[in-house]
Amino acid sequence: MSDPGFDIDRARLLINEISGNLAGQPADSARHAELRAEVDALKAILERPGVPHAQVKDGLESVRGLIHAAANELRADGVRAGILVKEIGRMLGLD
Repeated sequence: MSDPGFDIDRARLLINEISGNLAGQPADSARHAELRAEVDALKAILERPGVPHAQVKDGLESVRGLIHAAANELRADGVRAGILVKEIGRMLGLD
């Protein structure tokens, strides 16, 4: 089901930004690997036509939680963790 207030194109842009940030991060970090896997899974979902917004929102919530949990490590690696958490939260109506 579609949510008219949900911006799927913004979700795509944000996930691509996060993916780009992670591409330059150490491959040996377990936290980065977990976040990369979740981001990659959400990217695949977003590539499908007519994807239910609820499924995208679930994926965004998962990514947001992983970023929030890893905020200090991600910040140290130059990822804008706080900004990304807030943006995802706004998209989900949490902030």
